[in-house]
Formats: sequence, structure tokens, C-alpha cells
Amino acid sequence: MKKIMDKFVTGFFVVTLGILWYCSSKYQVKPNQYTILIYDVFGNQIKIDEIRTSFNTHRITNSYISEYQNKFPHYDFSMAVEMPEIKRKILLGIFKKVQR
Repeated sequence: MKKIMDKFVTGFFVVTLGILWYCSSKYQVKPNQYTILIYDVFGNQIKIDEIRTSFNTHRITNSYISEYQNKFPHYDFSMAVEMPEIKRKILLGIFKKVQR
């Protein structure tokens, strides 16, 4: 009886932690677009035609920024992240309409 109860409790916690992990990782939002912003000596944002400014990964964007800083020392470079929109579930919208 003790072995059966031990397996039941262990199984319950495994299933509970699995459900919690699934629910928490489902709403994790990852950026899908990284952009390099270029500033001149006066702090004005400019655009240089020879420079690629749109990337898909953070590491590649940082690599290009360090390369551009060596190539163009009179300009400042920074990274902008574009976050995707979080789509709400239909049920949450229905519950909010009912509460109003």
C-alpha cells in the first residue's frame, strides 16, 4: 500500500509541475526582429545606405554593431527590439465583456 501511495503522490506532482511548466512557457514572448539605429555626432538618428540594419537574432545584431563601430568611428550604434503582439484567447475576451 505504501508503494502505491508513493507512486500516486509522485505522479501527481510530476503531472502538476508539467501543467505549470506548459502554462508558463506558452506565454513567453520572444522578439522576432532586431534593428540597428545609427546616431551622428549631434545625436540625430540617420540612415546610411551601405549598412544593413535589420536582423533576426540578438547575437548577429551585436556582432554587426561592433563591426560597424570599428568601420564608422564617428557614429553611435544602438539596438532596437521589435516585440510581436500577444494575441489574447477568445475566452478571456468573452469573460471581460461579461464583467462590464
